[in-house]
Amino acid sequence: MKTMDLELKKILDKYEYAGISVLHATKEGVDFHMCLGKQDIEEDIDTNENTIYRIASVSKIIVALCAMKLVEEGKMDIHEDVSKYLGFTLRNPNHPDKKITLEHIMTQSSSITDGFDDPNKGYDAVNGPSIYVPLKEILTNPDYEYYNPKTFLDAAPGEKWLYSNFGCGILGCIVECVSGKLFTDYVKEVLLDPLEIDGGFRAGQVVKKDMIASLYNYNDNGYKKSRNSEQFVKYMFPVYPIGDNFRGPAGGLFISPKDLSKIMIMMMNKGVYNGLRLFKEETISEMEKVHYDGYIYDRQYKAKGLQLCHLPFYTKEPLLGHFGTAYGLKSFMFYNRENGYIFMCNGSNYKILPDKNISSMQNDIFEYLTKKYEK
Repeated sequence: MKTMDLELKKILDKYEYAGISVLHATKEGVDFHMCLGKQDIEEDIDTNENTIYRIASVSKIIVALCAMKLVEEGKMDIHEDVSKYLGFTLRNPNHPDKKITLEHIMTQSSSITDGFDDPNKGYDAVNGPSIYVPLKEILTNPDYEYYNPKTFLDAAPGEKWLYSNFGCGILGCIVECVSGKLFTDYVKEVLLDPLEIDGGFRAGQVVKKDMIASLYNYNDNGYKKSRNSEQFVKYMFPVYPIGDNFRGPAGGLFISPKDLSKIMIMMMNKGVYNGLRLFKEETISEMEKVHYDGYIYDRQYKAKGLQLCHLPFYTKEPLLGHFGTAYGLKSFMFYNRENGYIFMCNGSNYKILPDKNISSMQNDIFEYLTKKYEK
């Protein structure tokens, strides 16, 4: 396996960055993994192949895989009313006769929002404090102190695309209700343990906590640390009753690029990793096909599978995967049948390209690697 590409390093060295991991894989395994910079600047710890990142919204793919395992087992249906699984009736009050389905949630077309940055009500208001917020109350009770009518769009479910972290949190709660297990435990059972992955949706579940990368915001004064390993562990949400742990699934997976590549390679091989079948072929195919092709996030991608973005810019056929952004981190995981690409950076001076709505650094990586590896 190659660990250095001097031409790619030259491209990346145009930027200021804390630490970077870039990985390429085929269906057979990882063939290139380059690590640059620092896992922690103040402690002078180099980034290496075992560095673990909080990967932000790339996590949504893993949440969807957990949900689809239950679909595969016949315990859920992507077209069924999610009220059946939650144990209470969930409706957009502006469209009380329209059901909300798993497909709606996994394509960001459920009409459920994060609350439009209201600091006092809705998902955005409660996503930080460690207070017990019952999912049923915040979604259905107008008299509840954190209920926000802006949680629901005027548009009906399935009519409009709007990015929703809350929706993914609800999906995690559905997994809990149907499996009877905490989502954080279920993902370990279904994916992490079978693939021998050191990670989890709670920093406390990580065995090698000293490998968790610190995250940095960058400005004209340089880097300011936003999170480190100790803080990630200290400020974990308490474990709430099954069906109420909606804060965390949308972006909270801790995993190394090397371990994430096992999940990506499994998907490239339609459910199989290193001879071990984790999912049926049709389950992965269902996730990958286009389920929503209306207006998509400011040209960043052109369609949605089930929590899989279809990225149109760099290859003849769209790459499938997801981006992540949080607390200074930038990440992505995208793949097609022959090639897979993973990128994680714990702080950089990237700029957003308005024509693609992705960072200039990510764009440079995509352009270089796809030119190198795609036939």
